[in-house]
Amino acid sequence: TLKVTLIDYGNVDPLYAPLIPSAPFSEIRKSSEQQHRYLLGDRFEGIPFGSARVGAQLTPPRLHISQDVEKRLPIDSDTFFPTESLAVGGLGAGWGAGVFPFTDDDLRGMPLTVSDLQAHYDAVAERIGVSGDRDDLLPFYGDSQKLMPSLEVDSGAESVLLRNAKVRNKLNEKGFFLGRSRLAACSRPHRGRGAHSYGDMDFWSDQGRSVYRPQWTLEELKQFPNFTYLNRRLASHYQEHPAGEVRLHVRHADTDVIEIHSAHRLILAAGTLSTARIVLRSQAKYDRRIPLVCNPYTYVPCLNVNFFGQRARDLRHSLTQLCAVYRASDPSLPLVHAQYYSYRSLLTFKLMKETPLAIPESRALLQLLMPYFGILGVHSEDRPSALKYCALHRSETGPDRLEINYQQTAGEESQQYAMEKSFLRFFRKLRCFPLKSIRPRAGSSIHYAGTFPISTSGDELTCDRNCRLQGTKGVYLADGSVFAFLPAKGLTFTLMANANRVATNLVKELQR
Repeated sequence: TLKVTLIDYGNVDPLYAPLIPSAPFSEIRKSSEQQHRYLLGDRFEGIPFGSARVGAQLTPPRLHISQDVEKRLPIDSDTFFPTESLAVGGLGAGWGAGVFPFTDDDLRGMPLTVSDLQAHYDAVAERIGVSGDRDDLLPFYGDSQKLMPSLEVDSGAESVLLRNAKVRNKLNEKGFFLGRSRLAACSRPHRGRGAHSYGDMDFWSDQGRSVYRPQWTLEELKQFPNFTYLNRRLASHYQEHPAGEVRLHVRHADTDVIEIHSAHRLILAAGTLSTARIVLRSQAKYDRRIPLVCNPYTYVPCLNVNFFGQRARDLRHSLTQLCAVYRASDPSLPLVHAQYYSYRSLLTFKLMKETPLAIPESRALLQLLMPYFGILGVHSEDRPSALKYCALHRSETGPDRLEINYQQTAGEESQQYAMEKSFLRFFRKLRCFPLKSIRPRAGSSIHYAGTFPISTSGDELTCDRNCRLQGTKGVYLADGSVFAFLPAKGLTFTLMANANRVATNLVKELQR
């Protein structure tokens, strides 16, 4: 039996989570006497000021996700504004639960294929619970025998699907495809978790545990006698020794004491940026530039006129209702992938500051139009260039600082905007009229990758096909670091599948 130790920082939310009743959003708004505390925050930390920013969907019960990051993981950049996490489950503690497997087209140019990942996609789907349909998006997502029936869409999204059914063939001929989203959310009971209750509280709480969070797997692992969980630790660097062991140096967050933990193999999955810190520090590659990629992201409020004059069902989920893919007739152009959200439980004030009107007029207008709003999140692919990099620098007064530079070339930006423009034309055909394209600062998609890519070259600061870091005997990477570029689809599910692949291969090696 192999012994496994998981070292984690492990922040949690002890304040707001216990206050949230297990009730639908509409009932909470009418009857919860403490709703101001967890909806707005005791210090009004749930009210974002300024322009549209990354992490706007992080409500007070989710703000622990970014707690301590500024102090422990400092970044120097005026071009890139990432979200990192030291929470239990990392960014997965607030993940939107979108499950988008890569196809061979998505992976073209990487030394990986869907056949390498398919068994691991299925294993992860069984573990986390995935709901979805076999609809027009099947060629872009692939099939899985582990799919549960999809969650029910809300009334607004249903009206878009009805409109799509009328014009579907014409849109498909032009490369546009619409369907229900695949979600890491249970439509029926699964592994001790409940079916989704449609309470519209997914951005606030984990009612019934229907939406997958990594902490559910952590709780399962804690039941095994050969598994140890050590929290309140921040990994610093590793050292390999001739005897074949890897020693990981960590700092205890509360005592500041340095600890050394030894193992036969080390898997780093600290998130792309933190894994970069650990590897560069361990190999003394200070000031060395390494590549970085991040999906460009635009969100577009739309007015869904299909739904005018109708009354919305109260029961709904808060996650992605629909997904869409645009494949241009020119095969050299990348796919565009978008997610369609309805809007209610994130509260009106988050949109009010985006309108050009004064607050009283904005409030009255938004209350009238809210049932007819949809929010499109449009993602584009990203590939490395000399203008996108990070580098670790020593600091004399505190933790090492990660410098990040991220700039799209004029050609990349022009292509992205042209593809988005073409994509939005199809939503007009669906009678969803874009009101404004809002482009948050670089890093807002929270999809980071490319720092130590899988490569067959054997070059330093790359990985082999098993994700072993070149130049090491026992250090493996299992996060976004290993993907040289990012297709438009969110990469979280593929990260999970590849991590399962890395661990499965490693277990076989150690057992031999």
